[in-house]
Amino acid sequence: MIHNVFALLSILPARPRRAAVRKLMDTVWHLRTTEEVIGRENLPSEPCLFICNHLSNADGFTLDRALRPLKAYFLAGIKLQSTVMTRLGTEAVDTIFIRPNSSDIEPIKRAVETLKEGHSVLIFPEGGRSRTGALTQAKKGASLIARRAGVPIVPVALTGTEKFMPIDDRDMGREQVRRSHLTVRFGKPFHLDELEAETAESEDPRQALTDAMMRRVAELMPPEYRGVYAPPAPKANDAAPAPHLAPHTPSQPSR
Repeated sequence: MIHNVFALLSILPARPRRAAVRKLMDTVWHLRTTEEVIGRENLPSEPCLFICNHLSNADGFTLDRALRPLKAYFLAGIKLQSTVMTRLGTEAVDTIFIRPNSSDIEPIKRAVETLKEGHSVLIFPEGGRSRTGALTQAKKGASLIARRAGVPIVPVALTGTEKFMPIDDRDMGREQVRRSHLTVRFGKPFHLDELEAETAESEDPRQALTDAMMRRVAELMPPEYRGVYAPPAPKANDAAPAPHLAPHTPSQPSR
C-alpha cells in the first residue's frame, strides 16, 4: 500500500512532493511507532557533527524527527536513489549523497563545507546498515570530516529501527514497516583532541580516531548492539580478589 502511495507522489513537482512525503512519513511514524528521545540537553547550539550507528533505511527520518526543530544534513549512500521509496525518503531530509567504499572524496569535502557554513551534518560512519544490529567497524572518513571541520562531535545511538523497517536485501524498495519502539539517545559533545590518549601510539591514526569516536556511540547502547566496539571482557586475573579471611584460631576446649 505505502509503496503505491510513494509511486503516486513521485509525479509531483519537487517542492510539493517533499512536503507531501514528509507528511506521509510523519503519519506512518506516528501510527506505527512509539519514540523516545534521550539526551536532548546535550545538543549544542553551534554546528556539530553527529555520528550514529546504522540499522535501517528508517534511520534518517527517525533522526530528523528526533532533532526537530534543529536541522542536519545527512550523508547517504547513492544507492538510495535506485528505488522510488528510498529516493523520496532521502528527499524528505537534507541529503549529501556519497558512494560508500569508493575513493570519491567530493562528498567529504561537501560535508566539511556544509559544517563550515554553519550547518550540522549527520553521518553513519559504518558506511552501511548493520545486518546483525550490532556495530561494525567504521570507515576512516568519519575522522577526516571531524578533523577538517573542527566542530564538536555528538555521538548518537539508535535502537529499534531494525525492527521497524527490517532490511530486505532482495528488494530495498519494498521494505515493510512494523510496529516498534524507537529510541534515540544523544551523548555529550566532544572534540577530537580529547581522544589523543586513546590513539597516540596507533599504527593507523585515522582509523584509531574513528574507532575512538565510535566507542562514544557504543557507550550509549545496550550491550547487544555494541558489536566490535564492545569493551573487552575482563581477564581472569582481573577478577575481584577473594575476600580476606582471618586466620583460623582453634577454639580452646571447654573445661
